Amino acid sequence: LIRFSIDWFESQKYKDELIKERQAGEIALLRSQVNPHFLFNTLNNIYSLVYNKSDEAPEAVMKLSSIMRYMLYDSNTDVVAVNKEVEYLNSFIELQQLRITQKGFVEMKVTGSMENRTIAPMLLIPFVENAFKHGEKNHTPGIIINLDLEPGRLVFTVQNYIKPNPQAPTEESGGFGLENIKRRLGLLYPDKHELTLNLSEEKFKIELIIQN
Repeated sequence: LIRFSIDWFESQKYKDELIKERQAGEIALLRSQVNPHFLFNTLNNIYSLVYNKSDEAPEAVMKLSSIMRYMLYDSNTDVVAVNKEVEYLNSFIELQQLRITQKGFVEMKVTGSMENRTIAPMLLIPFVENAFKHGEKNHTPGIIINLDLEPGRLVFTVQNYIKPNPQAPTEESGGFGLENIKRRLGLLYPDKHELTLNLSEEKFKIELIIQN
């Protein structure tokens, strides 16, 4: 009986290690899928600025450099400081706004203290990228982003006006986007998150709650 118990515990420990390794591999794969998708879109935007000889092209290159630094170095960990993720979001938004004519198109607000708060890296960006991709540009603000850092939980909302007769926002070409982030959330925050998608005639809104 003692030998059987020892063998069972060793077998169970081995199975748990295999599950963790498999999940870590899936998370790494899902994260790697985000990077090329974002980079290709960004490079296309910068190419347009350079082609049109825009004075904003050098600034766009600097923003991209900052974003790539985060993606290559800061995001290669299980968690990052929330303020780092917010800086990344701001750089992304500023880069996207270079190709949008109206000022104040994006409204972003952060409430609560970011001190000693962490989050999985590059977890929030797909929601913002989705808003730019599917959002209607004839509104100010056209995208409203709120990050509320409450004690013990994080609440992130993104709201955008939608184009007439849009494709469903959850259907991302190439398998990237919201389906990707749903899978990551299930692996990183099992039973500790709630994601709500709300599509109306004029607006699309996501709300992500993470218990941390």
